[in-house]
Amino acid sequence: MSGTDLCLLDRDGPIATVTLNRPAVKNALNLELLNALIGRLEACAAAGVTVLVLRAEGTAFCAGADVRSDDGTSIGRPTLRRDLIEEAIALVSSFPVAISVVHGPAVGGGWGLAFAADVVLAAEDALLRFPELALGFLPPEPIVRRFREVAGPARSLRLLGSGESFRAGDPALAGLVDAVAPDLLDDRAQAMADLFARSAPGLLRELKQSIGSAHTQEGNAHE
Repeated sequence: MSGTDLCLLDRDGPIATVTLNRPAVKNALNLELLNALIGRLEACAAAGVTVLVLRAEGTAFCAGADVRSDDGTSIGRPTLRRDLIEEAIALVSSFPVAISVVHGPAVGGGWGLAFAADVVLAAEDALLRFPELALGFLPPEPIVRRFREVAGPARSLRLLGSGESFRAGDPALAGLVDAVAPDLLDDRAQAMADLFARSAPGLLRELKQSIGSAHTQEGNAHE
């Protein structure tokens, strides 16, 4: 499978849908998929896409980092893979609006990618988990920062540090994830993308920056 086949792109005016397409391994993030994803996201940004929809083929959104070999070793190239995951997260969050559409497992870096979006729509039976600490390493800093922004310090510690598995409708995810019936997930994502696409992209970006700035100032005031 070529790099472009590993990550699909469908453009409809101001809306672009980027699809992880490595379903045989639950869209696990190896170097080739990450590079393809980054290439697609960069192309969308260069084209002035207003609304990014991030989704996945198969039975899982993303099983996290692929610890099998990218280069013939048992653990691949973890430092490079981690850097690419951080780059992909930064790109997702850079769009005026990003919507992630989650079904099945979203694990580790997969959950980080989903949470980089402004809106997280997840099938009611989606399963979200961070196993990193149990495996002996910390999640990438952009993931930690994003979770702190959207979930607050105490809830972030539970979500990132416990290794617990959460369903989309779990009370621990209230306000963070919109749980949707699986058969309505794609329609809900399209309807929401259409709503955002009606707004001027410059104003959406300015509003997003304003919200982020206000959040930072509020956080500083409580430190």
